[in-house]
This record gives sequence, structure tokens and C-alpha cells, in this order.
Amino acid sequence: MIVETLVTTLDAAGAVNVAPMGVAWDAHELVLQPFLETATWRNLVAVPSAVVHLTDDVLLLARAALGPVEAPMTPARRVRGAVLADACSWREVEVVAVDATPPRARVVTRVVAEGRGREFLGLNRARHAVLEVTILATRTHLLPAEEIRAAVARHQPLVEKTAGPREREAWAFVLAELERRLAAPAGSAA
Repeated sequence: MIVETLVTTLDAAGAVNVAPMGVAWDAHELVLQPFLETATWRNLVAVPSAVVHLTDDVLLLARAALGPVEAPMTPARRVRGAVLADACSWREVEVVAVDATPPRARVVTRVVAEGRGREFLGLNRARHAVLEVTILATRTHLLPAEEIRAAVARHQPLVEKTAGPREREAWAFVLAELERRLAAPAGSAA
């Protein structure tokens, strides 16, 4: 099963990168599949450990997917890494095997510690909508604008019906970033 997570990794100098990632989930082993051109991949090569977080905070997920994110963190207990202060739970992992076949690496990790922060409230329909449109916003260079806008229109009622303040803030953030990316000239770095 693939679970949507936030993964923190460190570069050789200790700078933290926060990235959303679908992770193959198992009680004792997590498989990460970062693209080879990403900071996550470079960091896993430099520092072969990470912290994989579960969160229901879609604003944090959206910010991590669409740009650099700053969030309160504490040092991990067993690995060289960082724990997001507002995570519901997390797994500290060490890399045990790597397949760097392009375009995505397959990084097998072993869980060496775990922690709990707060109760996981789940993903209601609004949170799901924000997550899906966030993913589309990361693919504006791959998908037609009409297809993306149609998906936004399908998801909008879910936000209107079930969102709380945090989800509404996340929705507004994602829509603004999506429009910025759609307006960017073709071939430019969005």
C-alpha cells in the first residue's frame, strides 16, 4: 500500500529538506521512490537516513509539494534527521538497499524508531480535494490546463461542503500557486 507522507532528509551540511512522497508502507520496512534529480535523493545518498511522517495537515503537505516549507522541527532520536513538530506520527528509517535505476530510485529503508505527536484525524473530503489538486499543481508542465481546471471545478464543492479553516487556507494557497504555474511561460521554471 502506498501512503502519502512527508519525508525529511538532511544534506551533508545538516540542512533539512521536507518533501511529500508516496511511500510503500510496511511495519518494519518503508520503500521510498524519489526522482533522481531531487534534493531528497541527493540527501539520501549523502546521509542514508530519513524521517517519514504521517500528517493530516493538508496545508503543510501542499506547501511542501509546491515550494520550500519552513516548519518547527526537533532532532530525530535514532537517526541523523529531523522530526516535524506537528506530525501525527513518524518513523525514523535507515537506508538498507538502493536501486538507482532512472527515473526514480527505489530506496528500501528499515524502521529503527517511531514516535507519536497528536491524533490523526484522517483526510475528509476537503483534505482529499486539496491533496489531489496539489498533485495536479505539481504537474502543470505535463497536463493540459483545461484538464487541470476541470479537476479543480470537480473538487471545489468538496471543499465548500466539508472544509474547516485550515483546509480553506490550504485550498486558497494551492489555487493561487496553481494559477501562478499555469500563467508561467511554457518551458519556464514554475
